[in-house]
Amino acid sequence: MIEQPAFGKRVREVRRAQGLSQGDLAGDDLSPSYVSLVENGRRIPSAKIARSIAERLGTTVEALSATEDVGDRLAQRLGLVGQLVAARASALAGDWPAARRQLESVVEQAGADQDEVRWEAHWELATVLGRLDEPERHEAALRRLLDDPLTRSAPVLQARVAVELSQLLRCAGRLSDGVRLAEEAVRVTGELESGRPERAQAKVALLSASVDSGEWNRAEQLGAELSEEIAPLPAGELRASALWAVAGARYLGGHADRALELLAEAERQLAATDGVRLRLRLARARTLLALAAGPDDEADALMTRARQAAALIDSPSGGTWLALLETAAALRHDDALAAAGHAASIDLGAGELPPLDRARCLLHLARAHRADRSEEAAEADFKQAAEGYEQAGAFRLALESWRELSAGGRTGEGPDPHAVLMP
Repeated sequence: MIEQPAFGKRVREVRRAQGLSQGDLAGDDLSPSYVSLVENGRRIPSAKIARSIAERLGTTVEALSATEDVGDRLAQRLGLVGQLVAARASALAGDWPAARRQLESVVEQAGADQDEVRWEAHWELATVLGRLDEPERHEAALRRLLDDPLTRSAPVLQARVAVELSQLLRCAGRLSDGVRLAEEAVRVTGELESGRPERAQAKVALLSASVDSGEWNRAEQLGAELSEEIAPLPAGELRASALWAVAGARYLGGHADRALELLAEAERQLAATDGVRLRLRLARARTLLALAAGPDDEADALMTRARQAAALIDSPSGGTWLALLETAAALRHDDALAAAGHAASIDLGAGELPPLDRARCLLHLARAHRADRSEEAAEADFKQAAEGYEQAGAFRLALESWRELSAGGRTGEGPDPHAVLMP
């Protein structure tokens, strides 16, 4: 005897766990609407149909009909939640390998009726893989989440995963894929009410990817739209990222003073947060832009602070970034000898440098060599910078690099696109 609604509930749980739609389960001899009625407990299938459903799910009618003690199920769920809390504690303590082991255990143990716990464990596991610098596994985890039925059924979850994956691909130098996923995030969050933070997150991702890929007219429009989303955002990282992204669009639109004001406000928003990596990158973005278009006192003050930060945080990429900023500062003051000396400290092999940052380093190397009248070295660096931008999908930045090479220097008084570092 098939007992409803228990049978239908179990069928739905197993189907969702396997990522199947009602149409997939229906096959050729059942209709999706009939499967829906069975899952909702409104139809009792015949023995033949029940066997067919069980076979398509790779199980048995007995397994789908089995009942489980409510107390046992609650105890198992509480145990998994406890492991999830322990994993979060490990992550907060910086013990990423332990967090990874604990989260993988939760994913393995979570049953078909614990979709929410399993989803949270998968999400946090993806974050941990990112901190462990395992980009391939990080991407695979996010793509698995993107295809999860629970993700597809909730626009908020879909946007969250799409934004994270977009940022990962941008960092990996796969800008076209990053733009596509950010567009998807903007599309699904368009269904949410105004003021939801997911809407701003999606637009920050799309604006950043558009600036990097060279779609600057689109970026100006996106910047105007994102500006309207900032007011209701709470103080913290998201508000800072939104201000920062808008600053990039404003600078490329010819409003350097306003861009620097927005970056200063973004830094104030981040001052009380724990986002050390984000604060460090924002400080670099503000310093680089001030060196390109800010007043002398602001540029000099920010350079002093950059030197102090580099002395406190010793890393290969940190040393390279300081050398790049020192090079830009020397070029600003027309000190070719100092620029060449600082450029020699730029380590292109620093493993933490994303492809776009590496191309940006090459561009500043080229400028230093040109200022030092080392034309052959300058030409080689300009070409490598352009090729690096092209490989990442930043075709407009590649074009600007070729143009600067052929023109013998920057032309016009417009914004320097190589001075824009997005969140």
